Amino acid sequence: MNLPRLKQLEVYDCKMLQSIPAFSQFIPFVIVWNCESLEKVLSSTVEPSDKTTNGFVFFNCIPLDPHSYQTVLKDAFLRIELRARLNSERFYGYFLPAMPGIEYCFHYRSTQGSFALELPPNLLGFSYYLVLSQGHLADGVEFGCDCYLDNISGERIRITSYARACLFTYHKNSIDMISDHMILWYDPESFKQIMEEINAFNDVNTTSTYNPKLTFEFLIYESENLYEVAIKECGFRWIYQEEAASLTVFESHDEDEETVPPTRKLKQRVYGRTPMPSLGSDETKGLR
Repeated sequence: MNLPRLKQLEVYDCKMLQSIPAFSQFIPFVIVWNCESLEKVLSSTVEPSDKTTNGFVFFNCIPLDPHSYQTVLKDAFLRIELRARLNSERFYGYFLPAMPGIEYCFHYRSTQGSFALELPPNLLGFSYYLVLSQGHLADGVEFGCDCYLDNISGERIRITSYARACLFTYHKNSIDMISDHMILWYDPESFKQIMEEINAFNDVNTTSTYNPKLTFEFLIYESENLYEVAIKECGFRWIYQEEAASLTVFESHDEDEETVPPTRKLKQRVYGRTPMPSLGSDETKGLR
């Protein structure tokens, strides 16, 4: 925390490392790689600045306790939201094990790699995520999401094909994930392109009641190297214009804390799949 000029922190293949201290908010990139003994990550405070981290990599850090895992996720969501509110144009990404509780962290989830939906109103941005099955990955493999718009005549227009996150294996030709992992990223340029296309469509079709359909396709992009993993789940976390409308739901491990803050109910039209059911009162008990 007292090294504001530190640009990158890398921790590799530690067999006895059990905890790491809070990160400085100014470190551009953090890599914790193949540390199967790591259990705790201490919380850090993020100030409203565009000089925050570009991304974290927590690869094969399976023993992370639930509190540390939630700390990492909360930190990621806060940093992404700050970037959006500061109109930052910088890409930001996370790569970490997929542990129980992530189902409460996203507004839209699908087990299908391709789906269509209408974006909710009043969006400032969104973050993408996908869950990869355990398996073998080659160096430099890319993951991402292509977006298409279906206009009133049924024509499909590709809006963007570069909402991508690239994974490098850091001095190794390949990696073996010993569990499912999640990739979370924020790409302001892709969101800007999508909104410009929607606004242009609405400007031309001012008298029409037709709402343009957006089709999102999450992919592992082809490369010369082979991969042996699959996308198990994908979706979005919305960032709204009003800060109070943001939804942050995490599983609580405090037995005495049963308060659930107000959440925003989304009205979205979904094509090709059944919407995720709302949580009942019994299911929300113990959540915050």
